[in-house]
Amino acid sequence: MATERKGSMQVLELGSYPTRVDRLESLCGTGSNLWVKHDDATNPRYGGNKVRKLEYLLADASRVGARRIVTFGAVGSHHVLATAVHGVAAGFEVAALLTPLPFSEHARGNVRWALQAGLTAYACPSLAALPFTLARTHRRRDYLVPPGGSSATGSAGYADAAVELARQVRDGELPEPDVIVVALGSGGTVAGLLAGLEETTLRCPVHAVRVVPWPMVSGASVIALARTVARRRGKAASVSALRKRLVLVEDRLGRGYGYATSWGEEAMARGRGAGLELEATYTAKACSHALRLVDAGAHGEVLYWHTLSSASHEGVEGDLPPELERLWVGSSNR
Repeated sequence: MATERKGSMQVLELGSYPTRVDRLESLCGTGSNLWVKHDDATNPRYGGNKVRKLEYLLADASRVGARRIVTFGAVGSHHVLATAVHGVAAGFEVAALLTPLPFSEHARGNVRWALQAGLTAYACPSLAALPFTLARTHRRRDYLVPPGGSSATGSAGYADAAVELARQVRDGELPEPDVIVVALGSGGTVAGLLAGLEETTLRCPVHAVRVVPWPMVSGASVIALARTVARRRGKAASVSALRKRLVLVEDRLGRGYGYATSWGEEAMARGRGAGLELEATYTAKACSHALRLVDAGAHGEVLYWHTLSSASHEGVEGDLPPELERLWVGSSNR
């Protein structure tokens, strides 16, 4: 894997860019078009939005001489899986502290895949147990990566992505969006987009669809992270400008993180019919809002940013260790 320098920062080349943008004809409405930015295809081994973040994070870990990447997430986390796949391939050991999540076969498949890729997993029965587990398992020359890779270092990948989108608009691959819709989990993807959009002539707001409860992420925390990303890139991004661009969508969360919703299930069915695969935790909830905007004719050009890897679980099998099986919410030993 090659490294290159972007501004003052090194990146490890993992992805193939630009990711394509498609208009989904069958999901368009009267006077409203649905476009999809396919970050599902950032990398054929394992794609999704985490690849752009890991390009910066793994390069930084290498720069400081780290031996092991240690990260955090719910059992079944896509971020943990992506970190395991790409971190091990880059020559690091990878470990993750995993917390409970509602059960789904999709999430279980993610855990199997991460373990198969070489992940060392530590089960944490609650968020409160994380500091104690980290203290017990910490090693010298560990490189800590926050949930979702959502640090100023990782989020720089999505500032790049915003600039990439502006270039695609300029090149005529799509019209300028009236709105960008993306899932809001740990906040790094949204923060990076906000920072990067301020470097462009695009004026579209970002509808950040909440998939985790407050206060795990807030508008204030996203804006603070976006300002830090911008400063590191040598750009100015005012709080007022970022606030005007950020629209928090609060009504798609449902029962909570990891729980399916009826509107998400409807989006999954409609997306599948158009060749767009969604999952219940992040992308179905975000896409359901994009479809709501299109159905209402509220905006002429709606861009849904697709963050789920299109790589398949096929061939990934095996039982999970009992301590990880016990992390599924509602079951002491599924």
